[in-house]
Amino acid sequence: MDIDTYFTDHWVEIEEDRIDRYERMFQWRESQRQQLAPALIEPGHRILDFGCGPGFLALALADMVGEEGRVYGADINARFVSDATQRATGKGNISFHHLSDHILPFDTESMDRVLAKNVLEYVPDIHATLAEMHRVLVPGGRIHVLDSDWGFVVVEPWGKAVVDRFFKAASVAFKEPHIGRKLVPLIRGAGLEVESATIEASLDTTGGGLSVLRNMRKYIGVFDTLKPEEADELIETAEQAVVDGSYLFALPQFVVTAKKPT
Repeated sequence: MDIDTYFTDHWVEIEEDRIDRYERMFQWRESQRQQLAPALIEPGHRILDFGCGPGFLALALADMVGEEGRVYGADINARFVSDATQRATGKGNISFHHLSDHILPFDTESMDRVLAKNVLEYVPDIHATLAEMHRVLVPGGRIHVLDSDWGFVVVEPWGKAVVDRFFKAASVAFKEPHIGRKLVPLIRGAGLEVESATIEASLDTTGGGLSVLRNMRKYIGVFDTLKPEEADELIETAEQAVVDGSYLFALPQFVVTAKKPT
């Protein structure tokens, strides 16, 4: 693994234990419907789910657009594409596509909506990616982006200084770990008109966020960007905090919707 390209490489090749975690983490939940509301998704729409992962969101979108619409999932991980394709067996309004670079294999002005959920923080060239999203959108179409900003994470009982050190060590996994705060100017710079921009946050006090922390521990371990014993101790501290009731995890999501000018 090359530390300079790891932010992409670790999505091209995914270990089995991470696949299992993503199967749990990326399940569709009805509570996500509210996050999609600003995109104004309607029956008959053609939607690109960019960075579709295991396909659970794309399958939910296919139900929203109905038989007259169509959903295209796209991802750089071949396993995700294969598994998602199997999940979509019998559905005629959805397909999944394997990407090898930032060029989208879709016609210009062929999509009514482009969704990108927790993926722009990883792309090698955000300007090129946004330009491609702009290209495939019809005039009046919308891009809907949800992404994290790892500078806003709260983990208790670690405290801010420890959280900052831990996530700085894990930042090898991201091209832009602070993408959330940069989304609005980046999207405007791509020639899109921002319609709404919000931050959504929820508090986890029961241990759900431990999957995120364990993923970060994996990333840290690839290049030992933090002493292994310290990283392990922090995870153990968080796990024990769930038991004794002192645990809290929060990761705000930046949600931006923008329209392609007509």
